[in-house]
Amino acid sequence: TGKKYRAPELAKVAQMAVEDVNLNSGILSSHKLVLSINDGKCEADVVMKRFIDIIKTRDTSRFRSTVGMLGPACSDTVEPIAGVSKHFRTVVISYSAEGSISRDGSTSYPYFFRTIAENKEYKHAYIATFRQLGWSKVAALTQDGAKYSDYISTLQDEFQSNDIEFVMNRKFPKEATDMSMYLRDLKDRGAKIIIGEFYASSARLIMCEAYKSGMTQKQGYVWFLPGWFDDRWYDIDWLRRVKNKTEALQPGNESASFISNGGTI
Repeated sequence: TGKKYRAPELAKVAQMAVEDVNLNSGILSSHKLVLSINDGKCEADVVMKRFIDIIKTRDTSRFRSTVGMLGPACSDTVEPIAGVSKHFRTVVISYSAEGSISRDGSTSYPYFFRTIAENKEYKHAYIATFRQLGWSKVAALTQDGAKYSDYISTLQDEFQSNDIEFVMNRKFPKEATDMSMYLRDLKDRGAKIIIGEFYASSARLIMCEAYKSGMTQKQGYVWFLPGWFDDRWYDIDWLRRVKNKTEALQPGNESASFISNGGTI
């Protein structure tokens, strides 16, 4: 859960995977996997607290029998866990953290793995696309945080090596709600191809401001947004209905009759 990224369905998917492994006699036949679910809320301090709870449990056999951890989900929370995991020889496998730790840091994080490509790999797709479409000028709009800093710097170097002008990387703080200043800077610098790296809650504010500022496809602008947004991340009316229904499920309300994932508005 949390405000940055919500995917409660992942717990059910992980449990299904564990059950499939346990039922398959050809995989780990002499072992039985047990899944313990902890909600990190996509916050670094919460994720670290969950990790400490696991290693300091009074039941020492529990930690000794822990074969590894799936997660955390968000890039901003990965590095602290990956850093300490080597001291406990605990495997950490993230399924959605694209940034923060590069494969170049494998010696510093020997027990960290991911089942998704790191965001630095996107450079190949960007360069091939820009060449095909004849685009030679690009800018970035990014949210402050470890998730994007190294990635954008590497991307900038690659663009310049391939004769693509990188106008600027305009950053904004995670608590920002008025996006007019940041978009105005991009517009004044003549940037029409914009790589956006931010959470969905900020994306809604940015796209709304882009419409007001005349920075949409109609005016010749192209936006590259993260592919991990929910399908209806932009639908404010739908998100509001989901939020209201989710709040109706809180303890004390006995009239609620169904469950939904919710969304940040």
